[in-house]
Order: sequence, then C-alpha cells, then structure tokens
Amino acid sequence: MIESITDSFITKITRSLTRGKQVHRRLPQGGLIYIDRPLPFLVLFRHPSGQPDHPTADFLKANASYIISHQERTEELRPLVQSIAKAMADKFGAFMIIELLAPPADAADVPLFKVLGPEKQLPTSTKTIVQELQSIKLSTIHTSVATDSNAPLLQEPLCLMPEEELKKHAILMLGLQLKPIYKNAATGKIYPLLLRNLREQVANAIKKTVFDFISVQTTHHPVHFQALGRQAVNRVVWRIDKQLTSISDQFQFLLLVTPVNNNNAWAEFKKAKYKQAPIFHYRLMPIDADQLKRKLYNISIEKVDDPTLGYLFRDKRHELDKMLTMLSDRNTPDFLYSSMQLYGTVDEQLLKIAEGILAAIPEPVREKDVELIPVAEFAAQAEREIAFLKDQYRALDSGVDVRDDIVGLIVSEGRLNVGTDAKIPRHRAEALIQHEVGTHILTYFNGKAQPLRQLYMGSPGYEELQEGLAVLSEWLVGGLDHDRLRILAARVVAVYHLTKGCSFTDNFSRLKEEYNFSDETAWDVTMRVHRGGGLTKDAVYLRGLVHLLSYLKEGHELEPLLIGKIRQDYIPIVQELIYRNVLRPVPIKPRYLLDDSIKPKLEQLKAGISVFNLL
Repeated sequence: MIESITDSFITKITRSLTRGKQVHRRLPQGGLIYIDRPLPFLVLFRHPSGQPDHPTADFLKANASYIISHQERTEELRPLVQSIAKAMADKFGAFMIIELLAPPADAADVPLFKVLGPEKQLPTSTKTIVQELQSIKLSTIHTSVATDSNAPLLQEPLCLMPEEELKKHAILMLGLQLKPIYKNAATGKIYPLLLRNLREQVANAIKKTVFDFISVQTTHHPVHFQALGRQAVNRVVWRIDKQLTSISDQFQFLLLVTPVNNNNAWAEFKKAKYKQAPIFHYRLMPIDADQLKRKLYNISIEKVDDPTLGYLFRDKRHELDKMLTMLSDRNTPDFLYSSMQLYGTVDEQLLKIAEGILAAIPEPVREKDVELIPVAEFAAQAEREIAFLKDQYRALDSGVDVRDDIVGLIVSEGRLNVGTDAKIPRHRAEALIQHEVGTHILTYFNGKAQPLRQLYMGSPGYEELQEGLAVLSEWLVGGLDHDRLRILAARVVAVYHLTKGCSFTDNFSRLKEEYNFSDETAWDVTMRVHRGGGLTKDAVYLRGLVHLLSYLKEGHELEPLLIGKIRQDYIPIVQELIYRNVLRPVPIKPRYLLDDSIKPKLEQLKAGISVFNLL
C-alpha cells in the first residue's frame, strides 16, 4: 500500500495502460485500483469521510476497471483519474466514468437507484442504464429508478474533472446513487444474500451501459457486453477450484451407491418368487462424510469477488454437500429425500410423456432372441472410438476396463467400465459407444481441456443435459430403438412411484404386469431406481432428452453443450466466460458432428421434433 498518490505513481499507472498491461495496485487507506486491461471506461467509488462503506465498495469488484478510494483523498485522486481518462480517451476515441454514490445520510424516501447524467441532453447511455436498472428484479422490493443532473459530480467537493475537460476529451461522467437496502439502517448489519443478488444485477446493468456507449462512441467494438468483464482470474479462484475438485475426487458417487451383489440379489429375488425385497450390499465407504463436509465449508468461497465464478463455486459446494449427505444416509429412507433435492422428481408432464411412450410401444420389440456382442469385442470397439477422440486431442487419457464388480456400463473419471456379465445387443453397440464414449468421455476431456476444473468435475445437475445428449447421440447414429425408449420411459414411471412410496416388489410387479417388461429388464430398472435407498437420477434420461429437443428447436446449437459436464442453464455462464477469454474453444467433437450423412438429422432437430418423432 502506498501512503499517497504521487506524480510518479500516476505516470507508472498510465504508462502500464498505454502499453496494454494490467494495473492492480493498492491506494492509500486500503483503496484499490484494478484495471484488467486497457478499456474505455472506469467505475469509481469513494468511501464517505470517516465512515468506510465496504459493502457498497464491493459492488465495483465485479467490473474489469475500477477505483476504490476515499472522499478525503479526492485531491490526490483527481490527477490519477484525469490521467487514466485522457490516455484511454486518446486510445479509444471516448471514455466513460461511472461513479457509485450513497444517498445523503439525511435523505428520506429516496429511490432504489438515481442516475445522474448530463443536464442539457439525455444520452442514449443514460437511457440504457435507466432501462437496465428498471429491469432488476428483487423479491418483495420495488425497483424504483429516478434521474437527475450530474452537476454535483462536476462541482466541489466531488469534482474529479471539470466539464470543459470532459467535453474536450469526449468523456461522459455518470453517477449512480444506490440506496443501501442490503444494510439494516439501525444496526448496520448486512443482508448477504440480498447484497450478492443486487451486486450481480447492478454489475450486468453497468456492463450493458458501457457496451452501449463504447459501441457507438469509441473505436472499441466488443462482440458482447460480457466481453467487457474481467479476463484475468486471480489466484484465489484457482485455489478454490482445486479445493472443490480435491473433495469431489475423494469419492466416486455412482459406484458407491451401486450394489456389488447384483447377480446374487437377483438370484435370491427369483428364489423368493419376487415377493421379498432384495438385500443389496455396497462398497465400503472410503471417506468420512462429516470430515469432508468440514473441509468443504472451510473453503473461503466468499473471497471470490467475481460474481459468475463465485456462483459456480457456491453451486458446486451445495451439490457436494447433498452428495455427502446421501452417502451418509445410504441404504436408509433419508437417502431418497436428498436424491429428490439433487436430481429432482417426476412432474405430471414428464409422467404423461413416459406413459405415452409405453402406450405407443406396449410390447417389447427385440427383448427376445436378440444377438449379443461379446464383451471383449465391445470393449475393442469402444477402444477404437477412444482412439478417434484422441486423434483430435492428444492429452485424452482414457481406456476401457472390464470388471466383475460393475453392472452394465459406467463411465467414471474419464474411463469406461464394462461389467463382465454385460448383455449388450449387437445392434445397439454403436449407439452405446456414442452414449458412453462420444458423450460422457468426450465431455469429461473437453472439460479437462479448460482451465476451470468444474467443467470436467461436473456442474450441479449436469446429469440431465449429459444423459439427454447421450440418448440423442444414440438416435443420431441410428441406434435408439423402441426397446431403449421403453426402458427410459419405464425408469421415469418407476421413479414417480418410488417418490409416492411404492415398494421394490410393487414397482417390479408393475413393470412386468402393466407394461410387459421381461423379468430381467424389470429387475434392472427397479434395482437402479431403488438402489441406495431410492435414487431418482434415472428420470433424468428422458427428462434431459425432452428439454434438449425443446432447446434445439429454439434455434440453439448442439456443439456448445459439449464443452464439459454442464447443465443447460449454465450455457449463458459458459458463454460469458468464453467472451471473457477465461474458457477456451471445444477441442473434441463427436463423430456424429463430423459425419455428413448425419447432417439431415441435425437439421431435423433445428426444425423441431418431439420425443414421439423419435419412435
């Protein structure tokens, strides 16, 4: 920290910016100047004299160019702001300063926001910020916006730059007065959730305002308002990203909730003539859930001042907390309640779709007399597909493991695990390889190619989009047959009845007697749904497919969804991070996006089709 803002300090700051470098320096009394890279705007806040207002100052930290100082330092601050503004105005052709202000202490009945702009004319930028602030939504709080003259900012004691200088250098000075509703007026206590929510929305309003100004007034033409966000990511972000990954890597959730005695349990169930619920055994727990939770909540996510990355980390912590709770409750009734929170339930619309599929295909088509592919042959075919992906991205380190403690197919930590007793229809082999390798392994390593580990570790709720993509890939390569759709629908029906209190034996009987599934298929669906104490995850396959088809019908592209293990509503977040150059382009594409013969099907998706069109 420096004791005063000297001429030499100002010269160094300005020289760094003109050379295209980042500026990140402490100012007197705990002030801060942060400019991510040369940009044609600056956001400013001055602590009121004698009473620092750190919560309001934190609003600035979501921006890529800001100064936090003190009112009593205005004389020193003035030449610094002027030097930066003039240098950047020369570089870009114009410059914008937005100063965040607290309302006067004696003011009564003030609006939530007051925008201070030029008196003689109301520039488009002023209109933009008013519109953006009016669109801010806060529960139970009315968003009121007023406008007034920026004259107080051009007069002593607040003046940083005379009006003549602003006009001479094409600099626009705006003020944004913010009512501190996030603070208890009597006690000064902060309401953290309201503060965080308001800060994120105000940051976006400022970026959109700046985007509008510089697109018209300057030579700088960003492709999107999010491209004005911070590109540099500080060390605390990478540390927290690593800490969350470290906790996630200590347990393989799906393996820990999948029975290891599936074959024996099935034999005992048959012996009991399907009247007695099976007893499942699980892998020994490799972790102490309570200790991991302590480590999880010792991670200082609140130190991340980037709202987008902070949201990602809080979201992931919430998911890991739920997973650890589920592992603690494994094989108990409480397991189901956390599963419903983590993976959701079945709503009426999804249930109708599932029942509609089962009504449209009342009988199995190929369940009997189907040719099975030997496990070794399937594993070799999967290895060839992995080699195809590796040709695109040499860092892809995957393979196939054939194991006797696995039921069917499971991808874990970027590797395909195949059960020694897996029964894989030959006509479905390519579809399953695109499902497991072309989706799950591909997105794992696309995520690993990103600097942010959350992209391969998996964002909360990523399973729905992942399985939707995986099932869609089966259709694209011609392997999504009627029996497969029946099974996906059966899983939804079984999950629905599970959440309504249905027992294992009743769910099994329903699948057999009402929906004509074979004993083995009914067992497999019921086991998957009831494992661990009740796992609602299996409803995400059909739900993810339905939501994905709707998303593509709206004109969205398929490829951006493959950047990692994300959920659908993360797309704007991912896009923002791409605009900010925090994330990189997708390095690996699945075979179906590179095959010209599949393009007509991709065009069909854009035109819009429903699940029933896939039959």
